Amino acid sequence: MRRLLPLLLLLVLAGCGSSTPAPTSGPPAATTNATTTAASAKVYDARGQERATVILLHGWNDVQPTGYEPWIAHLNEQGVTVLYPHYQQGLLSTPAQMLQGAEQSIRAGLTAAPPSGPVIVAGYSLGGGFAVVYAANAKAWGVAVPAAVYAVFPALPPSVPEPFGTVADAASVTLLASDDDQVVGRLGADALAAAISPHPATIDLLASTEAVRFDHFAPKRTDDEAQRAFWRPLDQIVDRLAPR
Repeated sequence: MRRLLPLLLLLVLAGCGSSTPAPTSGPPAATTNATTTAASAKVYDARGQERATVILLHGWNDVQPTGYEPWIAHLNEQGVTVLYPHYQQGLLSTPAQMLQGAEQSIRAGLTAAPPSGPVIVAGYSLGGGFAVVYAANAKAWGVAVPAAVYAVFPALPPSVPEPFGTVADAASVTLLASDDDQVVGRLGADALAAAISPHPATIDLLASTEAVRFDHFAPKRTDDEAQRAFWRPLDQIVDRLAPR
């Protein structure tokens, strides 16, 4: 299970990127302040004094950050610098190339914008899986060890290091899953929790209602319910690690 995702899951994940429809409710799309561009990572500077750095790893084929810009702008307003690595060159990227791309793009972002506070790695879908991989291998890669991991509807990457690696003892790991996620369900969260065991991981299961559906694309929404479900937990992690 640690080595490969089922082929069917990979094919489904191919639809999780640029084909996602734009948000139809909530605040208008914000303009982010990408002031530095690394070789393979964009850096969005915090407004005011930097409190923390969030490495935001995109979903399958979400190479451009357009769908994440409202969330990035929100984090910038909270005093958080956001690194947006590009670990995938396109749908033809091989599993090995994506794993190498994750390592290289994270290093590029951290080199371009050395963190002055705690580092938090967050990711969505396939990026959520790579967020856990990064946390387990940061020391071996020679990059900043994250203080927390926040993975939203994560998928186990199709290629992972062998052995998987070890998450730092002090790092918290939060994995979000949904009973209404028809793409990865709990598969990825459960597999990732098992991969880093015995390190503890919290799996928070979101339940859909008649009024609110938490399907695989819900994290791309910007309405109030989506912000409470997906943005607020990351805000709370930042507040815990870097109080105002």
